[in-house]
Amino acid sequence: MQQLPLEGVRVVDFTTAQAGAHCTQWLGVMGAEVIKIESRVRPDVTRLSSRAETLDQSASFVSFNSGKKSITLNMNQPKAVQIVKELVKLSDVVTENFGGATMERWGLGYPELKRLKPDIIVFATSGYGRTGPRKESPAFAPVVDAFSGLLSVNGYVGGIPNVVGNRGWTDAMAAVHGAFVILAALYHRSNTGEGQYIDASMTELNANVLGELVIDYAMNERVAQPVGNRDNIMAPHGCYRCLGEDKWVAVAVSSEQEWQAFCNALGNPEWTKKEEFSDGLSRLNNQEELNRLIEEWTKQHSHYEVMEILQKVGVMAGACLTLEELKSDRQLREREFLLDIEQPLIGKLCLSRMPWRLSGTPGGNYYRAPLLGEHNNYVFGELLGMPEQEIRRLEEEKVIY
Repeated sequence: MQQLPLEGVRVVDFTTAQAGAHCTQWLGVMGAEVIKIESRVRPDVTRLSSRAETLDQSASFVSFNSGKKSITLNMNQPKAVQIVKELVKLSDVVTENFGGATMERWGLGYPELKRLKPDIIVFATSGYGRTGPRKESPAFAPVVDAFSGLLSVNGYVGGIPNVVGNRGWTDAMAAVHGAFVILAALYHRSNTGEGQYIDASMTELNANVLGELVIDYAMNERVAQPVGNRDNIMAPHGCYRCLGEDKWVAVAVSSEQEWQAFCNALGNPEWTKKEEFSDGLSRLNNQEELNRLIEEWTKQHSHYEVMEILQKVGVMAGACLTLEELKSDRQLREREFLLDIEQPLIGKLCLSRMPWRLSGTPGGNYYRAPLLGEHNNYVFGELLGMPEQEIRRLEEEKVIY
């Protein structure tokens, strides 16, 4: 019988919001048993972020927590801490993304967890990292975007700094990096028997993306500025208005060969033969006029038509899709990227799969997101062996809450 790559790996998950929850969701899709610890005192913040009527009706929570198990422990209670310690003994990875040393205050810092299970892997991600003067400072994605330098180069020429997207670029980046480094730690453990403490800084992962700009400043003292949709080398390079209401297409021409193909696709109008567009540097220096002329052509076609025309001649182009168009696009439909899932209290939802396929394995664990505390009986009863009477008593004491 085929197995997913991480079957047999158990994760004790304290993470919240997209940066943590999406990271452990990746692990769950690959087969890990992810046990998410929340409480009615401290639910995952995404349960509160969609104006839902109940904690189990948040689309935001559902989108980042599919395939997990949920238990409720009030970590303000010493008995809850003891239960977590017993669960850690049966687990491989512990994840958290608190704004400060919350785990240490609970008596669940890495030294204590390592004593409980010497080969445990602990993943701690935060806005600024677990050392340094800002180690206790909380942060959301836009704050980290700003502090990392990313916003200083994102926006239009002469404009104000702009956040990236509207769903937390840095959260998504932290999730991807987190899944990668946890896999690396699991591989290291399989070879050496050693666990790891992983200190992941969201600021540093963002600054790492700016590596080329950092090196440019170090070498040339040149401070990068926002360039909008333009590129430092390629021209034309940008988004162009198309036929229809608020329809656009992105085009990027990277070589003289592509420029000639681009001109041929447009029918070689007279303006393409002008001296100011005769080579890459000239086009780069005359982008404003170049973009105006290109848009005269793109506005005569739909965004899909422009994409098809240019792609057929080897020029990189992509229609700027709305969410509605994304859901119905034949490329994504054929690859079955979007998946319909029945979620209790909400109904049928469209969930995006992970953006990769592993050959020779099942498609992935895409079971619906858990209801708050849905797996209490499984974890406390089956895994930890608590009698039902004890579970009910802990519920009455609001330890399990």
